[in-house]
Formats: sequence, C-alpha cells, structure tokens
Amino acid sequence: MGVSFSGHAVHRLLACILAVSLAGLLTSCASTKMEYAKEVEMDAYPGPNIQGINRYLKENTVGSRLHGGFIVSKLEHLGVDGVENKDEWDSVDVDSKYRITYLPVYGSIDKFAKGDLFMMNIGFGIYHGIYASTSVGINTRHFELGLSTFQRFTYQIINYLGYERDDEGNLNKLENFDNENRLVFQYGAGAYASLFLGPVTLSYNGNIYRPNKSVIIDKPIPQFKFATPYLFTNNFLVSYWYNPTTEFQLGVTNILVDFNGGHWSLNAGISLWSF
Repeated sequence: MGVSFSGHAVHRLLACILAVSLAGLLTSCASTKMEYAKEVEMDAYPGPNIQGINRYLKENTVGSRLHGGFIVSKLEHLGVDGVENKDEWDSVDVDSKYRITYLPVYGSIDKFAKGDLFMMNIGFGIYHGIYASTSVGINTRHFELGLSTFQRFTYQIINYLGYERDDEGNLNKLENFDNENRLVFQYGAGAYASLFLGPVTLSYNGNIYRPNKSVIIDKPIPQFKFATPYLFTNNFLVSYWYNPTTEFQLGVTNILVDFNGGHWSLNAGISLWSF
C-alpha cells in the first residue's frame, strides 16, 4: 500500500518545519544572558575649564573673550571602586576603570557683564565635547570669586568583559571591545578664584560631575547596571597680561575620582578680549 502527498501538503509540512526551527533559534537567542561582569573600562574627561575674568574689570562694563589653547597629557586609567554585579553575583566586584583621555585642543567664547561688584558670564565652547556654561561672582581690585555650572554633550566608549551561561549551563566569555561610541549628556557645578598681582594673575577653578548617572549594558538583553563615581577636576593657572586685551596662560589640571587617585596634564592658552 503506498502513501502519496500532494504538492500543497508538502509545502505545508516544510512551512511547519521552518516555523519550529525558527522558534527554537529565537528561544536559544533569548536565553543568552550575562551571568557576571569581570572588567569594565569607560571614557572619562576633565570638566570644562571655566574661568573668571582673571583681572579687575571696571564697574558697569560688558566684555567678550575668545579663548583657546592646547593640552599635553597621556592616556591613563584610574580605578573605580564600588562597582558590583547584581542578583546572584552581587558579591562579585567588577574590575572597573576610568580611561582618562584628552582632546589636544579646546576653545570657548564668553560674554561678561559687571555691575558695581557682582558680575555674570555666559559661555559656549569645545572641551572634550560641546558645552555651555554660566557663572556668577564678585570682581574686586585685588581678587575675584565665583560659582559656575556647565552642561556638555560628548561621546563615550564603554568596553566590558564578562561571562554568559549557555543553554547547557556552561559559562562562556562575552566581551565588547569594539570601541562603540555613545552620545552622553553631562552636567556639573564648580567654583573659581583669582588673585591679581599687577600683570600676573594666579587663579584656580574646579568642578565636580558624574560621567554617567548610571551605565546599563543591554546587549543582547539587560545584563548589568551600576552608578559611576564623581570626577573632581582642578585647574591651577598663571596668566600674564601682555596688554589690556591679550592674556597668555599656562597651567596644570588634576583629576580625582571621589578624591582618590590622580591624573595630571599641562595646558597653555591665549585669550583675546574686547570691551
């Protein structure tokens, strides 16, 4: 006795086999997850170099500054504490590092306005991304003090190395060192102070910000999430006023992670003023 199949039945049978195969494949992909992370590296940059006027400015004066310069530094890694896995692996710490990198040049355009004593500033610039800043303070004949804020858009690379568990319960290495950029929004606050000594000005400015409020690694599915520690940026500067509208500057920048570690760089710049 023979069994025969019509062409339509054969097509339906093949379609069913294909559907079952695809369902199995999708189920296999969905079951892939990171069991725990072992290493994480992420880019971190110093906060913008937001300065005061660096000289005494007469009352009821409005001025503009065009500032630019270059940075000399080397790539360095600073350890990040307190990054842990979650769920059943929450007791396993992650070997985490900030990768401190620098763009070699920076620049800004600032607008200042001073009343009798108080002054304010609005600025836009390029400093490891595109940023906007505001500051308020006092400007006297011998010194100035002020507070500042900034908002910045920049690119960041986050690389990780971890382990995933396959369908058979084995742990396999899972890593991403493809240097994929992601756009991030950062914001911070700081302060500045300057001492006027004739044509020479000694100044300091610093700020605090968090490169990421949180980091979520979500490929292929959410795998781990953690908050990043704060970065403290400190700029120590010496300015020389060649004339009332030209300022040369030399300084060093120090970066701390939650007041720990440290990274130093050298910077030099020039400012051109108009009143």
